Amino acid sequence: METSIVIKNAGNERNGIAAEYDYIAKKHGVKFTNWKPAGQMSQSKNGKAFDIINIVTLPGNETVTYYFDITDFYGKF
Repeated sequence: METSIVIKNAGNERNGIAAEYDYIAKKHGVKFTNWKPAGQMSQSKNGKAFDIINIVTLPGNETVTYYFDITDFYGKF
């Protein structure tokens, strides 16, 4: 979590989550073509909120985990 990707200025959870998946798509390509989600959870540590997203690359089936600092938008609807 110390090297998490910080999402800022999203304004709310909907935009923040979209920014997370946009980041992943820029790294891995098209969702469900080049990668697929494999789980997501939120966690708090030291007063900050984090999303932990696991994906599986296609066709390689490699699991990749991303840590996002969502403190800026967490709980904002």
